[in-house]
Amino acid sequence: MTITISHHRQILAYSVQKRPIEGVFFGPQTSVRLNTLFIGVFHGDEGNSADLLSRLITHFQAGQFAGEAIDFEQRPVLVIPVLNPDGLVAKTRVNANHVDLNRNYPTPDWQVDNENTPYYSGPSPASEPETRLVMSLIETYQPQKIITVHCPYRVINFDGPAQPLAEAMAVSSGYPVVASIGYPTPGSFGTYAGVERHIPVVTLELPPNPDDVPDPELPPAESLDQNWQSNRMSLDDAIRF
Repeated sequence: MTITISHHRQILAYSVQKRPIEGVFFGPQTSVRLNTLFIGVFHGDEGNSADLLSRLITHFQAGQFAGEAIDFEQRPVLVIPVLNPDGLVAKTRVNANHVDLNRNYPTPDWQVDNENTPYYSGPSPASEPETRLVMSLIETYQPQKIITVHCPYRVINFDGPAQPLAEAMAVSSGYPVVASIGYPTPGSFGTYAGVERHIPVVTLELPPNPDDVPDPELPPAESLDQNWQSNRMSLDDAIRF
């Protein structure tokens, strides 16, 4: 038997091209602190992250859980399936200003770098409305932990004091846990929230999407159903952790 879970959908801000950035809150609307913040589609060419979080929303709305029910009154959650709607429509990594949103945070290692590439950090730290939204949400709701969903490496990466959380999620998903994604990421969200603000930040890297061009250096592609079966329990476990 399933039950209907109290939730509300809200437009949190607008993108560069004025598309709404929506979030779904589970739990009391007056909560001053979130248990968990989930964010998908930092990069517009990683649409499978939105698919996974949209399915998570649907199952929460229906009161379906992997294991013991989650009391959202005690553990409030905000899910943002698509942070970068302009990039998602254009199928580009960057936003409409050609900025990589995962290089745009005001961190000590931020630098104007990689202009005219998909890794452009922007003209200044926090120059983008999508970046400023996330910063505002952290200030307002003070999440106890944050899960961002990316692809295509099929690993669980962590920043700040998040290694125990990453390892707990890996128990059910079977994804490897890694401290580094393997290349520099100046101005990254993980540095901003995890390293600088000491919020446990986990980056869940899904495998490639079946529509992506195959790359022998990457894990095999997986469908939404496969991603969901691998990660459904780990996403629930992240809230309970």
